[in-house]
Order: sequence, then C-alpha cells, then structure tokens
Amino acid sequence: MPVADQNANRKSDIQPPSAKVVIDEDVQFGSGKRGPNGRSDDEALEAGALPGQRGLIFKDSESMERFLANLGDHVKLLGRIDALNAVHVGFSDPLDLLALLDGNEELSLIFPAWLPSPKPGGVQAGAVGVGGDLLKVLGISSDNSLWGKGVWVAVLDTGVSTHPSISSKISMLNLVPLSTDLTNWNGHGTAVAGLIAGSGNLTPGVAPGLEGLLSVRIGDDNGVSNSSLIAQGIVAAVDAGVKVVNISFGSSGDSGLVRNAIQYARDAGVVIVASAGNEGVQRLTYPAANDGVIAVGAVDAMGTAMDFSNSGKSLAVMTPGYDINAAWTNNEAVSFSGTSASAPLLAGAIAAAMNPGDGTTRTAQQAADLVLSKLNEAGAPGWDPGYGNGVLDMGRVMNAGVPGIYDAALASNYLAAPTADIPYPHLQVVIQNRGTAMLLNAGVKVTTPFGSMPMNITNLAPDQTHTFNIPLPLVDWNAPGTLKFDSSVNLSGSQWDVKTTNNRRVETYSPSSN
Repeated sequence: MPVADQNANRKSDIQPPSAKVVIDEDVQFGSGKRGPNGRSDDEALEAGALPGQRGLIFKDSESMERFLANLGDHVKLLGRIDALNAVHVGFSDPLDLLALLDGNEELSLIFPAWLPSPKPGGVQAGAVGVGGDLLKVLGISSDNSLWGKGVWVAVLDTGVSTHPSISSKISMLNLVPLSTDLTNWNGHGTAVAGLIAGSGNLTPGVAPGLEGLLSVRIGDDNGVSNSSLIAQGIVAAVDAGVKVVNISFGSSGDSGLVRNAIQYARDAGVVIVASAGNEGVQRLTYPAANDGVIAVGAVDAMGTAMDFSNSGKSLAVMTPGYDINAAWTNNEAVSFSGTSASAPLLAGAIAAAMNPGDGTTRTAQQAADLVLSKLNEAGAPGWDPGYGNGVLDMGRVMNAGVPGIYDAALASNYLAAPTADIPYPHLQVVIQNRGTAMLLNAGVKVTTPFGSMPMNITNLAPDQTHTFNIPLPLVDWNAPGTLKFDSSVNLSGSQWDVKTTNNRRVETYSPSSN
C-alpha cells in the first residue's frame, strides 16, 4: 500500500466540477430547456443555479401535502425532506411552478456543488507537505488510539469504502447510487474518512477510536452534487443521531434548503464542519460560508496558509491541507491536498475532544468550543480573514486540564499598513501563551532592518496574546530587495518552556515579488 508518487497517483480535492447536473433526462425536467411557451429560467441561470429546479419550504406538513396533491404533469417531485417540510421539484416552464404557489412558501434555488475546484498556481513556492507526519504536525505526541471512543461522525461525500487503516464501523446511506463498476468509485470520501479515523503509521487520523462513520453519499464519482442533496444529507445525519458532520463539498450559492437543514442540525446539538474551498479567492464556498457552520481553511506543515485556500469573513480555523498521506479506495494510500483534507481534521479533533478515552465526555458543542479555544494564533493579531481564529493544535486541546505547563510562543511577525490608530507602517509581533500556567517576565527581542530592541511582558495568562507594535520608517516598500524580521521570546527564572521550537520566528518580506 505505497504512498502515491509525485505524478501518477497523486489525489487531490482540486478537481473541476462537471458542467451540468441532469436529474431526469427522460422527461427533461430540470434540464434548463425552454418550456412550451419559450420561457427560460432566467433567475436560476443568472444566479448560477440549476435551471428548471427549485426547493420549496412550507410552514407545515399540511401545506406541503396540499402542494404535492396538485402537482400535475408539468411539475415533477425530485425529492422531499419531511423534517424540513421541504420538497425539491423540477419544471420545464417557470410559470407552471408559479401557478401552484399560494405565496406562503419559501422558494430556494438549487445550486450545483462539487469537490472544491482549483486555482491555477495555488501551491506557493516553499510550501511544506505533511506526508506521514500528520500527528506530529497537529501536536499529537501521545497515544491517540482511544480518541473518539463511542462517537459517530457523518461524512457527506462520495461514499466511504472499507480500508485497512479504518477500524471504525462504517454505515452507508447512498443518496446518490454507487456505480455498478466500483473500480470507478471516487476515493475522496474514503480519504476524508481516513483523516478523521485512520490508524497506523502510513495513513493516521485524528480520532482512530471512533465508534463509527456514517457515510452519506451526496456526490457521484465525478464529484458532482447539489444543495438539495447536501440538505438531505445533513437531515439524514441528524436523524441518525450523529453529532458531528463533515462536508468537504462546496457550492457558489446560498441555498435556503441548506440553511434550514443547518438550523435543524443546530437545534439537535449537531456540529457541522465544512471546507472553505480551493479557488484562492476572498470568499468561502457554501455551506462553509453559512452561519452555524465551522469553516476550515488549509495550511502547510509549517502552519503557513496555502495560496489555494479561500479566505473571508466566515473563516473559523486552519488545519493542515497539503500533501497528507490518506486512505483511498481499493486499499490504496495517496497524497491528498486541499481544504477537503483540512475540514475532516477539525471534525476528527471535535470527535476526539468529545471522548478522549480517559473517562471525559463532552457534547459536540462543548468539544468544538474547547478545540476552538486552543488554536495557535497566526497572521494578523486576533481573527483575520486569512487564518480565521488560528491553527489547530491537538496537543493544547488534550493538555487543557493539565496544570503547570509553560509554553511561550512567538506566534506572528505581521507587517501592517498604516491605520487610523497607527498612521505609519508597523510590525506587529504577537506573543501567545500556549501553556496552562501564567507567564511572568517573558523577554522579547525584535530585530528589523532598522535596528534591534529588547522588550518585556510582565505577565501573560494562558491562551492570551500580547502584541507589540514596532514602528517602521516611511521607506519605499515597493523597492527591490528583501527585508528580514527576527523576533524571539524567552522565559525567565524557574519557568521551563516545554516547546522552545516555537520561541522564534524569522520572516522575510520581498516587495519586488509581491
């Protein structure tokens, strides 16, 4: 079961979507063709949604059943979600659908969804792949074989096949039928599942002690799905009793069906994790962009944001997402990249925090809150659209209740433009206390091309950060050359730093290459 080489077998969630989804070719419902009166579905076409299709959400089941009783020959039922009082219909002429409505329904466009698509040149020079070092990169240095004990996680994807590295139970629900030729089975879902619950040295996962995986196949072997299938998958996972849901599919549109399904999940105490997308743009794909979903972007093994990873106001957290060893169909192992690889690592982290196998149990929301409270600061101080709230660190999560840990980290050297508060260029040096004990009199030294300066932090509580704003001269920042910023933090007295490798950061800024 060798890891795929650099060329022939490298697998990634960076795959282009299919151009069109046809629900039922025989009757041409939802095909986007003009109706008998020559009317096209301009609303859907302009929004990038599937023409000739809508989701309808009713105020109650009686209203839904009255609508269904009046369908007739020109509007066809393509799916229903009883828990949401919702249906998915297809039509040839928009007026045929409008004739059946009484104005009390919520109409929702149906958007295509796919495995996150690529940004050309989305892997920057110098990016460091994770390979087989996933546990080390995540800060896991102890036995994690029991993490996730008794927990089920739903994987809404292309389906999960059995694999030697996945010992958890696998329960399958295929909303999209499997191909009769399983050699064509897209292994994306299996890779995602392995990152959640894999074991062994070759393809490890975060929570190998997981009780089971609910595989909800919402995408075909070309990696194509739609917002109706995503909504159906969420509801099916909730109804099955699963408390953590991973979605590594993305859509360009905000669907009312999906929003209602997310709220249904939240009301049931279910946490949904989704990939931010791989287009390298400053907006997230849906459902990651929806309220109530934890959106996950990708960093490399060094914690640097990948150029392909989408950024934006809904981004919550970053996890590794570049060249990670992962399971695949046919008992293979591959190198897996993209935010599709990042999201399941967070889902696995939440499952692990729900039950680490030491007698501790938490709800899914309590576990998610714990994981998100122990992130490593990165990028600009505080939340920022490129790194969200920071980078996953499972060592900090699992040591949260262990007293007396000293860990001072030089979290970031961030070159900031002038602002209203600081009207000159400045370097923001961010120190973070990643331990569980108060830091006292930590020494900080910052060296820039314009001089060196020693500073001090009197005290810094666990999980807190301190930012030094270092003024920089008004120089021509677009002039050729490289600027080097070297910052370090050191503890004093009897404080023994458990991780000195994060005490220093050296950043270079090359204006001519930006």
